Amino acid sequence: MTARLPDGRTPRGLRPNGMVRTTGWLQFGRVPVSSGVWPALAMGLLALPFGVPWLPIPGAVTGFGLWVVWIRYVQPSSRVVNLDSAPASELRPDDWFRPYGGIGPAAQVADTRPEPDDLVRITLRGGRELTLSPDYRVRRVRLRS
Repeated sequence: MTARLPDGRTPRGLRPNGMVRTTGWLQFGRVPVSSGVWPALAMGLLALPFGVPWLPIPGAVTGFGLWVVWIRYVQPSSRVVNLDSAPASELRPDDWFRPYGGIGPAAQVADTRPEPDDLVRITLRGGRELTLSPDYRVRRVRLRS
């Protein structure tokens, strides 16, 4: 029972417990801004004191390239876009969501069932189980890689 993207691929950054490591994003409404902007900006700014007018451009490209290598090979991570917020009781099998709020890892629901004391048990693809209040708000997401 492995987590899968809609096209059948395994998400990049999938952990054995079913959680998927995600890249950082700054999101304005539904428009995500990649966290790769920050290393590009930092490397570009680090090149400014050298006084060479064109040096910030290759510096920024290098910073972004290092970020890409990091999220693909060193610490694989999936790109994710946050969607709507919903109570945990509304999650259904195959839904993708962030269990810990608007940032952090994502997971795919395998099964949900009610528990005693007015709780809901969510089983993730990969076997991990979470017991949450039915009113606990989670962020649904769409994985891009």
